[in-house]
Amino acid sequence: MTGIVGGTVDRAQLEGMVETLPQEPWYETERFEAGELGLALKHHGEKDPKGYTFWGDGQAAGAIDGAVSNRDALGWDDREIFERLLRSPEATLRALDGPFTIACVDAADDRVILATDRIGSRIPLYTTERGFAFASRLAPFLGYLDEAAIDTQGVSDLLLMGHMWSDTTLLEGVNAVHPATVIEYRAGELDERRYWKPDYRPAKPTDEYRHEWTNAYQRSAERTVNTMAGDVGLWLSGGLDSRATANELARADDGTLESLVTYTYDANPGGGVNLRLAAETAEVLGLDNETVPLTVEQFTPMLEKAVSVTDGMLKWNTLLNLTATFNIDDRDPDIMLEGIAGSFAGHHLSRHHLTEPSSLVESMYASEATLTAEAVEDLLTVPVDPLGSFRKEARRIDEPTLTEGIVDAHYQNYFPRLAHASNPVARNQVGTRVPYADGEFLSQAAKLPVSWRMGALPFSDGELIYGLVEPKIQLIRTLNADLAEIPYERSRLKPSMPYPFHVIGFYTATAIAQLLSRPTYGSASSRTETWYNTHEEFRTKIDDLLDAVGERPFIDDEAVAAYREQLGDGADMNVISALTTLEIWLQQHFDRHRE
Repeated sequence: MTGIVGGTVDRAQLEGMVETLPQEPWYETERFEAGELGLALKHHGEKDPKGYTFWGDGQAAGAIDGAVSNRDALGWDDREIFERLLRSPEATLRALDGPFTIACVDAADDRVILATDRIGSRIPLYTTERGFAFASRLAPFLGYLDEAAIDTQGVSDLLLMGHMWSDTTLLEGVNAVHPATVIEYRAGELDERRYWKPDYRPAKPTDEYRHEWTNAYQRSAERTVNTMAGDVGLWLSGGLDSRATANELARADDGTLESLVTYTYDANPGGGVNLRLAAETAEVLGLDNETVPLTVEQFTPMLEKAVSVTDGMLKWNTLLNLTATFNIDDRDPDIMLEGIAGSFAGHHLSRHHLTEPSSLVESMYASEATLTAEAVEDLLTVPVDPLGSFRKEARRIDEPTLTEGIVDAHYQNYFPRLAHASNPVARNQVGTRVPYADGEFLSQAAKLPVSWRMGALPFSDGELIYGLVEPKIQLIRTLNADLAEIPYERSRLKPSMPYPFHVIGFYTATAIAQLLSRPTYGSASSRTETWYNTHEEFRTKIDDLLDAVGERPFIDDEAVAAYREQLGDGADMNVISALTTLEIWLQQHFDRHRE
């Protein structure tokens, strides 16, 4: 995977960190060393020339892993970006939009600056042991730390949610950087500051707000197109997120892109519905659409690689679909994108999560946990607070109301630690972009009216959700009336139809699929259960990993055995996936380093 490393590191340390980043034949690496500071950037080279920036001048150097989407409007060249960053970090970062990690070192001033974009599209990690070192991946720290040790809070997070939260990682002393945050290390002192945040006060649910939200999204897509060149691909399904993004990319392309191709895999749900609806969408937009296979035979040999590039901090059944990137026939596109994240339209953080909990911790637990805290404690042999990362995050939040604090915690954690955490799978092969890493759009989305968020049936305690949200249906109607005549995968109805009909359609389509034992939305677990029961190589791999993880000193082998006994009989594949993800990363990286 491409990425960035550096800090108060000498030549040997810098080279050791660079070598831990995966290497593909087309990758290129830039390096800078001066005094006791070093900086290196591994990138896609000619495959994605607008996806990186590296600048050096005497005792100072800077790197951007990603792209600044409003660079043309600012009129800043490479030198000016980094000179401004050194003079005034927060003011400079507030002026930059786009998906990026940016770093700058100044040996003359013994100073390092590291910062993330506003939504944390590619968060770096850092440690203050032996000075200050940072990297895009976890593996570089194994050789840098005096004695690497597993952070059991990270293990707990992985079991509880299937991903990390707050600044937690799998290694003690290694922290993740939050979105919109700048870290300045100078002469032995570290200062971490948040340079930007939106206003989270809910807007009134008016047509005026909807118009502003839509316009901001369109401008964000236009700016994203300005950062790309060559052959661009977009994952397209029968849903509305990718449909909206496909429309905007096609609209904004003024001939700069050599090609814009859509790709579809038969999943979430399977059974061909996404293939058919994606093909119809692509035809309306005049785009090519290619079907990419995603089978157990293709996934099984890629499992370890996918876990490795995501640092073992995201359970593999969450990133499974993006491994289809490895299966694209012919030649890969130069850049790949996914659609606008549905959470910005109220899909993940629901009304229930905002109105029912009495605390930030309770809300985060309700929205993120896929396993109970008690079940996590049963799986661990060491004392860990399963809600520890939630409590840590709650102490950071400083908003005037609980509702605003909940949304802030969501923006600071859900996107970098889950929504974007699978992007390295694609970025291993191609350049990537996040089309909503834009201050104007994020400012509008942060004010989403509570009444527009995901609802649930009365008296269901938020469990029987509507399955879809009205803002996404309205967005498609506004962007392209022809696309609004293509049925929505979740409801099987045209977006041009009234929203209440879609809610009924969602429940009806889901119920019928379940009665007929057909794939339905969100049925990834049933797919992987089927793989386990029907594919010997996959089953053997999972069994071996479960045997191994049960022998870890901090894991209870009897609890693992209890979950394993359920395999083939309605097992919780979230738990199985988290346990085996952990074991893969430990074997591939932690154990090998200790040998």
